[in-house]
Amino acid sequence: MSKVDVDLGDLLAKVLPTGVKVTIRHISSAPTPCTALFAPPPGEEPESTFCENHFLTVSVNADEHDGSEIIVFGIEVLVYSTAHLTTVFVSKADSTGFLHLLKNAPKVSLIRRISNGFLSFLVQTHQRPGVRLVVSLFARAQNQYLFPGSIENSGKHVLDDRGLIKWWCRAVDPILREYEPESGSHEKGLLDRAMESAKSSATAFLIVPGCDKFETRGFFPSTAKSDDKERPRWLNSYPLHQLCDNTNAPPRCLIPRFPDDPKTRFLVDLDDELPQQSEAGGSKEGAGQWRSVKSLDQFWEMMSFRQECSAGRLVGFLWLVINPPGLVNSVQMTSSRPVFTEKAEDSSPTTVPTSDQVDSNTIRTEVSGSTDSQSSDAAKDSTAEATSGGPVQDPSSQTGSLSYETHPKIQPNTELNAFYWPEAGRGHAVMSEEDYKTAINFLLEQDFYNQEVSIASTKAWSERVASIVDQLWVGQQVTGRNGSGESVDKPAPTTNIINTGLVRKRKKDEQSQATTATTAQNEGREGNDTVPGAVTAETSATGTNESSGINVLQANLIRKKKKA
Repeated sequence: MSKVDVDLGDLLAKVLPTGVKVTIRHISSAPTPCTALFAPPPGEEPESTFCENHFLTVSVNADEHDGSEIIVFGIEVLVYSTAHLTTVFVSKADSTGFLHLLKNAPKVSLIRRISNGFLSFLVQTHQRPGVRLVVSLFARAQNQYLFPGSIENSGKHVLDDRGLIKWWCRAVDPILREYEPESGSHEKGLLDRAMESAKSSATAFLIVPGCDKFETRGFFPSTAKSDDKERPRWLNSYPLHQLCDNTNAPPRCLIPRFPDDPKTRFLVDLDDELPQQSEAGGSKEGAGQWRSVKSLDQFWEMMSFRQECSAGRLVGFLWLVINPPGLVNSVQMTSSRPVFTEKAEDSSPTTVPTSDQVDSNTIRTEVSGSTDSQSSDAAKDSTAEATSGGPVQDPSSQTGSLSYETHPKIQPNTELNAFYWPEAGRGHAVMSEEDYKTAINFLLEQDFYNQEVSIASTKAWSERVASIVDQLWVGQQVTGRNGSGESVDKPAPTTNIINTGLVRKRKKDEQSQATTATTAQNEGREGNDTVPGAVTAETSATGTNESSGINVLQANLIRKKKKA
């Protein structure tokens, strides 16, 4: 369930330093059906997927007298929603190099804080009960993405490949710290899974093709060094079980395809190797398989030889997986695709809670078709039962039932399960997809090679956005109120306090006696259930009683003096 009380302006005001004044413009589009992110396995249809676009610009006052504005930063994020997964994909992010015009600019990374605040806003507003959410992005250094001519500004600082990957890891890390850690092992006891699934948990995954695990750890933020090794927050791997419902499917079905993504271009090139229908001869073994790349590990290894990831260039692929209460990393993704091939009868379908149904009147205006009211009520009942703290299913049984040969026959979900459009997550201006593309293309046609031209381009674009939505002005004034000098992404240090009643200094002479007493007590309790810490407490109490008594010499050490 999305947090309806979240406001983007208020969220950014909390992370910006006190006195910093900016103007934000957040435009978004209504969710529309789009191509599925994952290619369907042979014999299955693509999963129903919706996509909504979000674009945020941040501008500052270039001149206090005339009130002219100039854009300093822009970021575009695409939100994909299916019945069982929400994907927040960072498409583009760019700056103009005019941040120095901000009066009394603090010595902190304002752009990183704004990026963190905007992503945190989208994550909080698009979370659904029982539905996993993932923040996905790729870090690739370029001179300019959104603002033509901005590279000519001397104030623009372009990070190199390694610096950009570290920058995004630091930007995402505060969102990670808002959720509980989770153990990395998939072989957990029932008690561990129940405790970890009681709250929302999150884990970050990073892959840099061409870098081994030791080199990849160098990109992790500094906070990762203090994490518990048994519950790591950053991992050098791909979240296969968290994103894919069938891990035994062909590799081309296990990797999402985002627009303008290096790995998507590699996937398209590899699809040319797929055998034709006549060559396959109706056999299921070669269906959907590439000829050169046979596994997912081999795919990431071959990515390091691509032009975009070689010749001294590095591209970082980052995923932040957020599990809602009731799900953990070991619980595999569930499919909502219809299956047409014959499956094993002994496999039972996995029950996964569906999202809250949106108001029927609102949905009819955005999605064509009607839905049976009884199925909608049943979906709501299943959601209430799943979120009320029921028993946690064994992930091993789910993994076995989701194999490629014995895939469970799940009934196809309606489009209402995949459609999700929270009101709190909408922008200042809500447009259709066509109008949204018109606004973005208009921005890409502007120039930002100097201050005067950038001011004119900012004014022209803001007026164009207002005219599209038929408003006089679109935006929001934000004033920072973060008075602390420390960065908001620095976690507060934790202190472990030990009960002083169990701490006692021992003398050297008593050390051997206490050890003997502890051994005797442990032997006396052999075969009985003991509570951890009980032995330490009793040992301390015994030692205290012995030290407080009267010292008496043993009888063999006493010798009577002879009478004269």
